[in-house]
Amino acid sequence: MTIDTTPSTHESAPAVADDTSARSLSRRRFLALAGGAGAVGFLGATLGPRAWDVMFGGASDTRGSLGPSDGRRLVLVTLYGGNDGLNTVVPYENPKYASGRGSLALDPSTVLPLGEGYGLHPAMPGLKALWDAKKLAIVQGVGFADPNYSHFESMDIWQSGVTSSSESTGWLGRWLDADGASPLRAVGIGPTTPVLLTGEKVQGASISAGPLVLPGSAPEQALYSSLAGTTMGEALLHSQAAQSNADLLVVDHQLGPILDRTATSNPLHLKGGASNSTAQASGALAIANGGGGLSSPDVLATQLSIVANLILAGSPTDVYSVELGGFDTHADQAPTQTTLLGELSTGVSAFVDALGADPRGRQTVVVVYTEFGRRVTGNASAGSDHGWANVVFVAGDPVRGGWYGDPPSLNTLADGNLVFTTDFRSVYATLFDQILGVDPSTFLQGRFPTMPFV
Repeated sequence: MTIDTTPSTHESAPAVADDTSARSLSRRRFLALAGGAGAVGFLGATLGPRAWDVMFGGASDTRGSLGPSDGRRLVLVTLYGGNDGLNTVVPYENPKYASGRGSLALDPSTVLPLGEGYGLHPAMPGLKALWDAKKLAIVQGVGFADPNYSHFESMDIWQSGVTSSSESTGWLGRWLDADGASPLRAVGIGPTTPVLLTGEKVQGASISAGPLVLPGSAPEQALYSSLAGTTMGEALLHSQAAQSNADLLVVDHQLGPILDRTATSNPLHLKGGASNSTAQASGALAIANGGGGLSSPDVLATQLSIVANLILAGSPTDVYSVELGGFDTHADQAPTQTTLLGELSTGVSAFVDALGADPRGRQTVVVVYTEFGRRVTGNASAGSDHGWANVVFVAGDPVRGGWYGDPPSLNTLADGNLVFTTDFRSVYATLFDQILGVDPSTFLQGRFPTMPFV
């Protein structure tokens, strides 16, 4: 099996193209984003024939002793760049909001009311519908003590689950390490394995978005194929490289028909396939990982549709990781955040709706987080600078919708920042306890109170 184990480092990416926030995405079209022949490359770069057999029932046991499975799955959505939570979940009835934010303050008449003086950003009607259906929990004031303003250090803290020292493993990587579980227990969509899925002994599998295309002409491709052959007595590294090549070639032939069959047998599938080519999808995901340029408007929905098709096909994977970049809004925040929050809302709500329509997907929980919030007062470039506490979204059919955690006070700021009231590891402790069925303290280096959002 070829598995990418390179931890990713991210800087924020520029905004995606405009006029996408109100785009409608039906459940059927959503699932179709990863359907058809173009989906071959989404998984083909990382899953070998034995791995694919495991994912669809060909192996006896991949679970190890990491806890019981009741069908619940966790999907983590990482927002890179530091989303402005104060303009995402808006305390629009608090007079300190308008006076503190100045020109960044949203017009109260445009927000989507949630109750208790709060509303969602107007670009998020999909998440508002989940809130109304009691399928969205909002955890307020999430962060950690002694915060800093570095994207890299803050994201490393979130992904490692450790604040007191440098830690190279992720909070879920240590879970994978617990008894040498299969990497297929945790799958990330992207060109590199995020720190959160990185253990000392086991790393989650990474699935690249883009087609598997052998280089060169037909004779050169045949030569490449010959490298997939193994011979008796060859060096270990030669044998491992040959096996990796063989995995790629076999999956190239196997994956397309499997996903085609999955898509056409699904009543939610819309004929016609994805709106973007796989080449565009690959480039867009590289942008989400800090590659620069303008992202495709379907970048998050495409990742989530891959996850949806895997879950609906019966994959034993317990944890999936997807991502969206571009939230470092130091300048011209309003249009950038509107576009990105529109994509987030559209993708997550379509994903929850699609899985909720099938018994194999109803136990899926989506968690959306970012490395830090933004300062309360805007800057001179119509943007906001790095801040501290933020909100976390938890969505899905198993979720007990509503408010969790104490909202940070706008009356008591620290260096112009919202002060955290909920340790982020309480969110993780709840996920370990309620989704993965294990003792959180084993993996979080301490005990943290859980919350009843699931």
